[in-house]
Amino acid sequence: MAPPRKAEARRHVAAALRAGGFGVTEAAVRINAPGTAECDADLEAVVESGGRTIMVPKAERVEEITRVVETLQRLERGRAGEPGSKLLLLVESPLGVAQALAIGRCAPGIEALCFGHADFALQLGLPDADPSRGIIYHARCALVLAAKACGLAPIDTVHLAVKDEAGFREDAARGLHLGFEGKLCIHPRQVEIANAVFTPGPAQIEYARRVIAAWEDARASERGVFTLDGKMIDAPLVAVQRRVLERARRAGALPDTSEA
Repeated sequence: MAPPRKAEARRHVAAALRAGGFGVTEAAVRINAPGTAECDADLEAVVESGGRTIMVPKAERVEEITRVVETLQRLERGRAGEPGSKLLLLVESPLGVAQALAIGRCAPGIEALCFGHADFALQLGLPDADPSRGIIYHARCALVLAAKACGLAPIDTVHLAVKDEAGFREDAARGLHLGFEGKLCIHPRQVEIANAVFTPGPAQIEYARRVIAAWEDARASERGVFTLDGKMIDAPLVAVQRRVLERARRAGALPDTSEA
């Protein structure tokens, strides 16, 4: 949005949040970058309109993220019992990638680290922005490692060719195998594909249930390691399968009360 129209855009977003009607989906608002003149006004508008999930672009400095959190805490005072805002940090610069571990740990309420490869490539002066190879691919991997180390969800970068559905599906599958748990979309046609790729299928859900059931049996027998289908499984692998079930729940593929 052009700078002269940012106030107008903010009013439209606030009105949409107040109107609701998002169903089971969770509305997330991308604000202007920390340190800009519009950032605090965006935060105030989101909180006053009932928004609870905020994407912070250009996330690269601990002190800037901390200031965003402090501003949100000030705006949310007097709302005892209500959950605080959740932050999705969009990492899209060399500094951001280098500081991903620090910013992921710097404040409460951070839920995910998201990668933005286009601006990352621009700052590096790369001749193209292909996220499947070279230093962009390296940064993509680094972001997954940082997010997992912080206990956050890593969210993969956009696919800019909006009409290339096969390419989007391939790129989403690549991200899934790197450890990403979701993908940013820039066109509605991409959403269904992303959901299909990142939602665990029936076989994955069934296997996760079997692992957790076997784990409970092992714990009852005071065993920390067990075998299933000829493979050794311990606590970290069980945690992975619990996350599979959590992803399935969030996607509506598994009832909230079902685990085993």
